[in-house]
Amino acid sequence: MQEKKFGTIRYDRPDYAAYAQRIAKYASDISSAGTIDELSHALEEFFADRACVETMETLAFIRCYQDCTDKFYQEEMQYTQAQAAMTDISPIYDALLESHYRSEIDARFGRQFLQKMEKERSLIKGGLELLGREQELIAQFQNRISAMKFPYGGQEISSAELSKYKESRDPATRRNARKTIRKAFADSSEEYLRVLGELVKVRGQIAKANGYANYLEYANTEKGRYSYGEKELAQLCQLVRRELVPLKERLYEKLKDRLGLDAYTADDTGIYFEAGNPAPLGDAEFLLEQAGKMYAQMDQGFSALFETMKTGGYFDCGKSDHKITGMGFCTEIYSEKLPFIFGNCTGRHSDVDILVHEFGHAIQMKRSMERFSVPEYWTMPNDLSEIPSKAMEQLSYEYAPLFFGECAGQFVETHLITILEEICGYCMIHEFETFLYTADAFQSEAVIAEYNQLTEDYDTGIDYSVCRSYMDAGALLVQNKGIYMFPRYLVSYALSDISAISIRLAYEADKEKGLAVYKRLCEMGGSMEYDDAMKSLGLPLPYTEQAIIAVKDYLAEKLELAEKFD
Repeated sequence: MQEKKFGTIRYDRPDYAAYAQRIAKYASDISSAGTIDELSHALEEFFADRACVETMETLAFIRCYQDCTDKFYQEEMQYTQAQAAMTDISPIYDALLESHYRSEIDARFGRQFLQKMEKERSLIKGGLELLGREQELIAQFQNRISAMKFPYGGQEISSAELSKYKESRDPATRRNARKTIRKAFADSSEEYLRVLGELVKVRGQIAKANGYANYLEYANTEKGRYSYGEKELAQLCQLVRRELVPLKERLYEKLKDRLGLDAYTADDTGIYFEAGNPAPLGDAEFLLEQAGKMYAQMDQGFSALFETMKTGGYFDCGKSDHKITGMGFCTEIYSEKLPFIFGNCTGRHSDVDILVHEFGHAIQMKRSMERFSVPEYWTMPNDLSEIPSKAMEQLSYEYAPLFFGECAGQFVETHLITILEEICGYCMIHEFETFLYTADAFQSEAVIAEYNQLTEDYDTGIDYSVCRSYMDAGALLVQNKGIYMFPRYLVSYALSDISAISIRLAYEADKEKGLAVYKRLCEMGGSMEYDDAMKSLGLPLPYTEQAIIAVKDYLAEKLELAEKFD
């Protein structure tokens, strides 16, 4: 099949009523199939139909984020996301789970296929209208935050424009920029907290409508955490508090001295070098050119995919004030069986992180699509899905000079620092969400207080007195996109950072073998449960003491913290 260029793919709003009728027909055909081949044919027709519908949903999503001022795609994204959440595909699940050909289905598609069906069926027993309401609330948050403007230097500027001042090497400049951001969110916190409160309520209702005791249990099933859950993730957080939070405090003491500061405050976070953080040597077009060179050297298969996506317009990483800021993503264009990568390059070192991270997702998506005919296997369980992207970030260290020239060493150090900060930060958010979804009621003051307390518990080396009044108004909490948009997801990044270090260690010991582990990871897609997948790759479970101690030792050595402070 000759792939279409991304820009030529036409968007047509799906007819969800007609789609529901077709779903019922596919389910009927599966139930009445006289042979496993007839059943497979009906299932393949459903997969093809769903791919067309989901391609349109993805186009609306992408094009809304490409231009947040485009009201047409704002409305289309909000509509299609809500309709997608309310689309009932349970007749397909029921027909397959009740089929006389279960053993043949297992033989043809693998045992994981029907197991995933059973788990996913449990998520949509009821409350489909509540899932639609959740998407509406998320869209409200997205639209509001993407439209925010900030008064700075006598102008109203976007978050993307303000970011360069926020990370200025000049303390006064970054202090003023961060104050501007905090004040804007503090002034708007009441509305943001209203949306969060409604999200917490509706998510609790979704869980109850499907027979779950609370949202935490529901979310763990949704995220594919079948053989582990709250106990193991709580253990992860406690180990991170014990082993990595003190290491991070040492890091901040080192940074305070390096930057010549009297105290390392909330106005200095994210600044790692006195002359400023390393910046890439060019814009998005330059980064794509250099990434092409990197993948040509790293692996022929990676390079072929990169060039296909680049030629077909499946990258959009250029800077735009109309794009949503503070995030990048990779998603599938199902009709073309190709990934699409979105970013908003602003001249910061994170531009490279995002590009490389998202291409790690792209490699996994494409390799899984090539291996499996069943779309359910194209997507990995949540806590596996971020390992290919996080590991690719670390596999790119040797190629940093392509992007940063003489500052390549500073970039690698910056990335290692952010790994330590991310693991701690995402565990903090996980603990906060545990509180959020188990509290008797949503009370804004209590929610803000818990978020702030956990922030300081995990950031013991940072002085937050410089922004106390804004914190108390909820400014730090309400600008956290993940809590609104990706509940119980962010801990996946912590787990994946830990596993990515395991892959990096294997790569450092033997590049060929390390890369082989990475490829096996990408190829397995969603065909295995998390624990089984980790075992098959020879990687330790990241919520164990063994894994956390290994991460502490690795980061302490690379960041020269053990030698300096022990």
